[in-house]
Amino acid sequence: MEAELEEERNLLAGIAREADRKAAEIEEEAASYARTRVEAARIRAQEILRKAEETAAAQCESVRRNAESRAAVEARKASLRGRDGLIQETLEAARRIVAEAESGPGYTEVLRLWIVEAAVGLSAPEARVNASREELPRITDELLREAERGVLEYTGKPVRLSRVEGDPLPAQGIVLTAPDGRLAYNNQLSTRFLRAQSEIRKRMHAVLFGEGT
Repeated sequence: MEAELEEERNLLAGIAREADRKAAEIEEEAASYARTRVEAARIRAQEILRKAEETAAAQCESVRRNAESRAAVEARKASLRGRDGLIQETLEAARRIVAEAESGPGYTEVLRLWIVEAAVGLSAPEARVNASREELPRITDELLREAERGVLEYTGKPVRLSRVEGDPLPAQGIVLTAPDGRLAYNNQLSTRFLRAQSEIRKRMHAVLFGEGT
């Protein structure tokens, strides 16, 4: 009987030891798993932080480039506005100079050259010459004959010019019209500036800013 009790006690002790061993194994596995998860989480967190820093740096660089680009564009616009303003002021000054020259002694020759230019551009055998109220008195028969000779010398073609009576132009300059009224050449001051605007601006850029030279 005593032997059976001893055997039973030994069996229970073995079971207890096996249970303790299993518990220790489970505890170690759990600890190992926890360490692995913690390390994985740490690595993941570092990766997320690294990517966040890279993204933030890239965004900062993008913002910086955009800011520099916008600043360069605004600076360019400001420069162009300044240049355009200066060119516009110079053009206005040039218009005033030509307008003021209307009362000078050499202005009759200017009118002759404008008439010749308009007659060549109109390319009609006959044309009527109109001008502003202030300019019409200067357009004499003598001036028209001189202009006719100028056209003949330039083109080899004769032309007959006559002055319009009444209805003067509202602004400075010359307009030549064919007798039937269907063809005309506008050589008024404002139109001349428009035609020459591109070339004028190019030359002014060269003189004022050293460009295009």
